[in-house]
Amino acid sequence: MSLSFETIQPADYEQVDQIVKSAFAAIEESDGDEVPLIHRLRATYDYQPSLEVVAKTDLTTVVGHGLLTPVTVRGSRHNATIVALAPLAVAPDQQGQAIGSQLLSELETRARLAGFTAVSVVGDMNFYGSRGYVMAEDFSIHNSLPVPMGSNLIKPLTAGALAHVGGMIEYPASFK
Repeated sequence: MSLSFETIQPADYEQVDQIVKSAFAAIEESDGDEVPLIHRLRATYDYQPSLEVVAKTDLTTVVGHGLLTPVTVRGSRHNATIVALAPLAVAPDQQGQAIGSQLLSELETRARLAGFTAVSVVGDMNFYGSRGYVMAEDFSIHNSLPVPMGSNLIKPLTAGALAHVGGMIEYPASFK
């Protein structure tokens, strides 16, 4: 299957809402807030459209979506700005075809080019671990949100990016 990865456009919003809603419907840990979260994040002052990406099979058909948002790792000596992935979704009838992996790779590349040093995600270690994500606690980075044990993950985008960064991830108010 040939895919294109594009910066989201307003014409994509309705399809993205449907994909995210249906992709998270079967996930037990979901609270159903993913679509409203996307809308809240788009309204924040530090929203960057280039960090919201859709995967398309043709000019108009969206099959996947991912959004990165700047967050602060507040440490005792200094702060660092990284990005958090929330959410990443693939249409249920398109899952299992590596669309999520390709979308994740595109988002990571865009984050690196935008100068971010790491991507944080609250997610499944089985999926993200095979894509280079590790426990954030390995870098003494903790989550300020109540997250399930073992799901606070992070991936440095460059070698040594998280050296001396430890602290607490602070999210924009939109996440709460």
